[in-house]
Amino acid sequence: MVGRAVIEDLPIPEAVLQQCKLATIEGFTNAVRHAHKNLPFQTPIDLEITVFNERLEVKIWDMGEPFDLQAKLLEELPVIWRELGFMLD
Repeated sequence: MVGRAVIEDLPIPEAVLQQCKLATIEGFTNAVRHAHKNLPFQTPIDLEITVFNERLEVKIWDMGEPFDLQAKLLEELPVIWRELGFMLD
């Protein structure tokens, strides 16, 4: 295959490689547990890892409902701030 390599064969420091693997596993697990929770087992999750000179890029595409980060932050932040002793008006 042209342009593809086994990630372990690339000149990436072992610590960085392990962190990349852990982040990828966590992201994939999150997609399975949350985005695909109510979807058929056969529903695909696409994974892409691209290695650049100065960075690794991991992309995970799932078929779940979109996640509204803004709404979740508005829902969770007041609780977190109250727990820290701050009040929001």
